[in-house]
Amino acid sequence: MKRAENSFPSLLQGALQKARVRHVPGGQIILYADDIPKEVFILKSGIVKLYDIDDQGNEKLLHLVKAPAVVPFAFFSGTEVPLKWFYTTLTDCDMYVLGIDELHTMMHTDAALAELLMNRFSADVHELLVRLSSLGKTNARDKVLAALRFLLTVHAIERRSGWWRVTFPVSHQLIGDLCGITRETTAIAMKELQNETIVRNPRVTILEINKKNLLGI
Repeated sequence: MKRAENSFPSLLQGALQKARVRHVPGGQIILYADDIPKEVFILKSGIVKLYDIDDQGNEKLLHLVKAPAVVPFAFFSGTEVPLKWFYTTLTDCDMYVLGIDELHTMMHTDAALAELLMNRFSADVHELLVRLSSLGKTNARDKVLAALRFLLTVHAIERRSGWWRVTFPVSHQLIGDLCGITRETTAIAMKELQNETIVRNPRVTILEINKKNLLGI
């Protein structure tokens, strides 16, 4: 059975063996917009969501990251100015906690470590830009299909007979937040895709995606 990339890199685990590990339950804010962080987190397990809140108080979901992502993303560009986004655990998470200067020093002295973390950051930025570009699509179905491609590519493991399961609970609300559409509109689109054998729900909040049918291959 093939699996998506989900094992924690041994190189990183070795470099962080003396770092403090924090367990954070799902639904906890770890960084607020306007924070100027003094610490940086490297995900060991779990999913963290990045989002903004508009003037009406609505959550605008930007991205979902997994291990070994470094948060906040601003770490790579400088943390002297307040953060723009909120970072909240979507699932239970374990994360390494380091001082910002400490991680900078580690990266300066360990080229392999720096390359690994920068590659992970580059991959996240690529997926973020691809997904944000999809929000310009004109209809809800295309937006949902784009969100499903993101979940398949980044957050799913292969099960059997061409079906891939997203590794965390997925509701219509979460997909709607990814697409910038309502839960009700999402439910209609997902029902159509279920009828076309593109998605299925073996149990409530468990989402499986048929790779061949989604990608048309």
